Amino acid sequence: MLDQLYFVLDILPDLLFGFPGQRPGGLLLTLALAIVANVAGFGVAVLLGLGFYSRHRIVQRAVSLYVFIITGVPLLVLLLLVYQIAGNPRYGFRIGPQGAAVISLVLYSGAYQGAILRTGLASVPVALAESSSVLGSSHWHTFCSVQLRYAIHVMLPAFTGQTISLFKDTSAVIILGVADLMSTARVVLGSDLANQPKWVAVYLTVGAIYSVVALLLSRLARHWERSQRNHSLVHLLARY
Repeated sequence: MLDQLYFVLDILPDLLFGFPGQRPGGLLLTLALAIVANVAGFGVAVLLGLGFYSRHRIVQRAVSLYVFIITGVPLLVLLLLVYQIAGNPRYGFRIGPQGAAVISLVLYSGAYQGAILRTGLASVPVALAESSSVLGSSHWHTFCSVQLRYAIHVMLPAFTGQTISLFKDTSAVIILGVADLMSTARVVLGSDLANQPKWVAVYLTVGAIYSVVALLLSRLARHWERSQRNHSLVHLLARY
């Protein structure tokens, strides 16, 4: 039991920060992937939101088809497809595993956040958008300043859940050999059968790290949601 504890303590810096000379890695790389995917994915979601309510039916169908395909494909399959295309010189690309992982996670996050945003936009009162138009606002200004802000406010819990879910889903990049938290744990254990008694301790540690970070994200998001609600209770009606 003690040898397993000492083994975990010995490899803990590698799990958190990656191997020396190959940093960032481990948890640090996992967080970086999750942050980039969420931020860039939200940008994709905003574009999808515009597409959902475009005046051109072909744009609406294209956006709906994109969301349907991406949300219907397992993340592991999406990672492999993107890597096979983006990392294949025959297609004119030379993107490595980390680049393919980022692209896949952005596409994946964007589709799910786009679906959430679509629900939020559908909940915007029609009178709210019409009032903005009557006051002389352009279509773009009405979308960004009124509809988008209202939708984000309404769908904050769903966005929070998606953020935490994406953080845990980044473990799928192990299939590309990206040195995230799960990949680092696998490399540390290796194929040496002598390490087999330590597998449970290592993966329990990895699971605990995921749980702690997810809990912290949940707490921070809940605090932010409450502050937004309290702020909006006073100011939303005045602004809209």
